[in-house]
Parts: sequence; structure tokens; C-alpha cells
Amino acid sequence: MKKEAHLARLALLSTFVSFSAASEQRYDDFGFIGASGAYGQTVFSDKGGGQAALEPNLFYNGQHGFIDGSLANLSLLPYFGLTGQWRFAEVSNDFDQLPNGINDRDGNGEVGVTLGTVGARVTFLHDVTNQHNGYEVQLHLGRTFELPVPDFTLTPYVEIDYRDKKLSQHLYGVSTLESSQSGLNVFEASDSWVYQSGLIGLYHLTPDWLGLAKLELVHHDSSSPLVQRDLGWNVSLGVVYQFTD
Repeated sequence: MKKEAHLARLALLSTFVSFSAASEQRYDDFGFIGASGAYGQTVFSDKGGGQAALEPNLFYNGQHGFIDGSLANLSLLPYFGLTGQWRFAEVSNDFDQLPNGINDRDGNGEVGVTLGTVGARVTFLHDVTNQHNGYEVQLHLGRTFELPVPDFTLTPYVEIDYRDKKLSQHLYGVSTLESSQSGLNVFEASDSWVYQSGLIGLYHLTPDWLGLAKLELVHHDSSSPLVQRDLGWNVSLGVVYQFTD
């Protein structure tokens, strides 16, 4: 019943895809690149405080597709495209403070398809690098609002990700060896869900340079002992260059 409830929620949210598409027309041929300083804490960290990091920022939305971070989509038909993504390591001591004895989970390349637009989309992605041979289905909904403050926009978003058993085991599973070294219980994962939300603010400092601020929240619906806390969070502030007219 739990899985059916999640699927019903996913289907209900996906009906809003067409309503957000019209609001994106004014942002066709819009893109930026830059970097941000970030501070946050993932759900996998077993320490009390956050960590600082430097994050790249890349975004583009145009007639022939879009790029949103590490995800790129090439439009083949209206509202349908071929999608590729590099999944950066989510469970890694490079980004997390993992319990001792837990091995890093390597990133992987994925290919799939997207239905919708950059701000209202359903994306299917499958591992093509033989890292775990699993797949993920993402529902992403966001909308940009122009505020009374000149040159300032705010974009709230939500995302729900369904991860099959193979991908979930790659990320959340705890082997016998890891259990003996870390003290965590052995864990074999089933399929899982991830819930994300956030706010993105953009402010035009000059015609070509923008200030970028982000607040990101994430919850992993998994009973894995690797998940140390209910909510991961990240705040970032940076400067990006708008490379489109």
C-alpha cells in the first residue's frame, strides 16, 4: 500500500507539468555559468555540524533542450527529449562525514528520456556505466516568479525521485564487511524514494553578471543505517555569468 500511495502522489503531481510550461517561454535561450560557496549537511553525515564546499553552477534553457547542473536534455519532439546525467557520488567522504568503515559509493553515468520542460518534467534515467545497473524516475516541478524588487527572481521547486532496488542497494546497502568495520547493522535495500525542495534566487548585478542564492532540503525515505538524519540541507551564495543575450 505504501508503494501504491507514492505512485498515486507521483501521478497526481505529474498532471501539473502542462501548467508550468507556459511560464517558461520568457526564459527561452537563457543560461549562466559560475560558482558558489556552500555550507550544509547531508543525511549521511554522522557529525553534528555542516561542511563548507565550493560548488559549480551551470544552467541553460533553449529551443533545443536544457542543462540543469549535471543533467542535460536534447529535445527530439516538443516536450520530449533524450537525457543524460552524471550522478556524482552521494555517499562519499569527499562530501560527507561518513561513519568509519563505510566505503565511498562511486558516481555513474546515466541515459534516459524526459517528458516536459526544464521546470516541469518527468525523467527516466538508467545506469549505462555498469556501476549498479539500476534506474531512477524523477518528477521535478519549479516555477520562476518575478518579484516587485527590480531584477530579482525567485524560483521555488519540489522534486520526487523513485529509485529501484539496484540503485538503492548501491547507495544505502551495508555489507557484512562494512558492518564489522563500522558497527552499523547489515542492510539490504529495497526500492526507495527521495523528496527534495528548495528556493533559488537570482539578482542581476549587471546586465551580464548575476548573484545566485540557493536553499536546498532533501529527505531520503530509507531505513538504511547509513541515513543518519531525517533532513539534509544546503545553503549557497555565488556569482554567475549570463552567457546568453
